[in-house]
Amino acid sequence: MSRRMTHGIRVLTVGALAALAAFPLTGCRGDRSDKPPRQFFPGMDDQPRWKPQAESEFFADGRTMRKPVQGTIPFGTTAMVSTAPWAEPFNAKREEFLAADSARYEGVDEETGDFITTIPIPVTSTMLSLGQTKFNIYCAVCHGYNGEGSNPALDPELGSMVGRRWSIPVANLHDPKFREGGEFGRVGYLYSIVRDGKGVKPSQTMSGYAYALDSNEAWAVVAYVRALQRAQQGTLGDVPESERSVLGAPPLPPVVEPQPEGQSGTDAAAPAGGES
Repeated sequence: MSRRMTHGIRVLTVGALAALAAFPLTGCRGDRSDKPPRQFFPGMDDQPRWKPQAESEFFADGRTMRKPVQGTIPFGTTAMVSTAPWAEPFNAKREEFLAADSARYEGVDEETGDFITTIPIPVTSTMLSLGQTKFNIYCAVCHGYNGEGSNPALDPELGSMVGRRWSIPVANLHDPKFREGGEFGRVGYLYSIVRDGKGVKPSQTMSGYAYALDSNEAWAVVAYVRALQRAQQGTLGDVPESERSVLGAPPLPPVVEPQPEGQSGTDAAAPAGGES
């Protein structure tokens, strides 16, 4: 056998062996199979681990994410809270992201678990205006702009156009049970309905709006509902003097100051020094 032929056979043999060695790798990319994926480093794939924020049955508090050991000193080159311009919107909502206040973010008392009865953030005119805007967008479509709900069996013209077409009555927010002191009148309950809806999915009678309303906006809606309820219970005497003319109401009678005992109005108007 010539040297050239021997060399050719050797080259073909090496090429065949290389092709056979590379053949198993062709299934690592681009193919689809119901078989478990190949594991080249099973020790890394199958090592025991927990997913972040998952529940743990090992630790007493049920959390997989552990707090740093007491006395631990953090170090690094990047601040935990950035002061860069891009981070300003996130820093403004940092407290809301933590959601550590159960009264503000869940509407319940942390100790008793009952719904709270007082709105946990300051109620201002700006907040009420925001509540009116959000109520008119998300709530009025069923409950009406005045919160009167709908009940076609009692009044086919009551409520909004959409609310009148529901197969079940839409809650009248002026019903005593939704007012302060009523069975469902606690502000924490109203907040939970705004955020989470009413009923259990998939048969909820009202869907929640947590996807559209953050905590502050939900409380603003609750505050505006209270304003609507108060407006319906108000009287003409509650209207400020500056606004009475808009309603065509007569001005309030003048306030008569009480006179000291034993002194008439004439005597009070007499000049000092008595008779001349």
